[in-house]
Amino acid sequence: MNKGKVYIAGAGPGDPELLTLKVMNRIKTADVIVYDHLINRDVLKYAKPSAELIYAGKMPGEHLKSQDEINGILVEKARAGLNVLRLKGGDPFLFGRGAEEAVALADEGIDFEIIPGVSSINAVPLYAGIPLTHRGLSSSVVVITGHKHTSEGIDEQSWDAIAKLDTIVVLMGVAQIKQIARKLVDHGRDANDPICVIRWGTTPVQSAHTYTLKDILEERHRPFMPPALIIIGSVVNLRNKLNWFEHLPLFGKKVLITRVEKDNAFLKQSLEELGAFVIEQPTIQFVDPDDRGPLDTALKNLKTYDTVIFTSANAVRRFIDRLWMLGKDIRDIGGTAVFAIGPKTARAIEELRIRVDEIPEEFKAEGLVAMLGNRVKGRKILIPRAQEARTVLVDELKKMGAEVDVVPVYKTVNAGVRDDVLPYLKEGVDLAIFTSSSTVKNFFDMFGENALNMLKDADIACIGPITAKTVNEMGLEVTIQPSSYTIEALLKAVVLNYTKEF
Repeated sequence: MNKGKVYIAGAGPGDPELLTLKVMNRIKTADVIVYDHLINRDVLKYAKPSAELIYAGKMPGEHLKSQDEINGILVEKARAGLNVLRLKGGDPFLFGRGAEEAVALADEGIDFEIIPGVSSINAVPLYAGIPLTHRGLSSSVVVITGHKHTSEGIDEQSWDAIAKLDTIVVLMGVAQIKQIARKLVDHGRDANDPICVIRWGTTPVQSAHTYTLKDILEERHRPFMPPALIIIGSVVNLRNKLNWFEHLPLFGKKVLITRVEKDNAFLKQSLEELGAFVIEQPTIQFVDPDDRGPLDTALKNLKTYDTVIFTSANAVRRFIDRLWMLGKDIRDIGGTAVFAIGPKTARAIEELRIRVDEIPEEFKAEGLVAMLGNRVKGRKILIPRAQEARTVLVDELKKMGAEVDVVPVYKTVNAGVRDDVLPYLKEGVDLAIFTSSSTVKNFFDMFGENALNMLKDADIACIGPITAKTVNEMGLEVTIQPSSYTIEALLKAVVLNYTKEF
């Protein structure tokens, strides 16, 4: 029997980009991932398809699995010869039960490895603009927990010593915040010292609120809910100048993106870097066309065409994949002229080391027709594209005397509703981004009469006029539309809409 191993690892405080490379490698190779409530679910996308994902989350008063049950799962899976990743929020040992789990594994003779994670103690204050130390303000830091596994609770802390230190960081303390403030003041802390409570730190829904210890004692504050981190000390005052995260142009905006999931990486990452809370609900997925016969015939006779026109990067990829499957390659394109609508499509072609002859200034069918002018008369043109698409390009080329063959290389179908995004959509979003007419139509097909309610108060961003027209037909008004029909231009237009500068 193969010998299994358990990796007890920290996934960081919430921002998925704070995940370490070592933990990322373990996520990609693990057979089993046992993960906690505070794990950002985005990191689980990197797990291999065959990986078993086991939720072992714990919230106040609600434990889906007991600690003994979690220990048992780790032992059982490792004994079955599997590589097990125990994924915990922040750092696995700091005020967590990672050490208890490691002891349980050691007692059972199971191999294990500990992988540190970025702790909320370090990351959350920085995302709130609060340095834990600062020359002249703080040369000492103490980290305590407001939750103790004993009947004495916070009473067993050394409050006389804690109160004298410059900066105090409290984890799991919101339920005891008034008692903590009382202990500090009773042991000599100035009641006017600032205190900051930061909830969901490092994420786009981060919220931070500053008071004084006196405010807490007199209950002049809003209610606090976990998960939250508390910082007490003069360094809190630096937040007024150093609060960078919450000043990002899209901070806290709930943004819906509807593209095919595998095409979302750049858009999603860019929005998150601007501070947005991104909700991914792909409305389309690409599948094979109903009949690949016309495509196969065209590929077998590829050298008979004077020109090939690609209208999307997806068409390029599927065209080349099918060419390869038929035992051919890019040499069969030979001296054929190649045109692309838009820079993204052109990049997909050039990645294959095929030169694009021209790109129209206006990235749509009408722009390509205007660019080609009378040069197409007598040409035999192949257009590999989606099974359902506008006929403008084909109609105009034929009017200008070209012989045109249109072959479907893929078709778009409904992607299906993701259960994990439904609560956010029902609450409503601040911004919805559509990059094609099919994403708009499928969104309304998927959500029916609820679609309008979900988007009625949202800004709508469209990549171009064709998509915008479809949005208008559905009864919504387009707020944001770039002059250039690219994702980069769309992002810039979104930022300009909210900041009026870029």
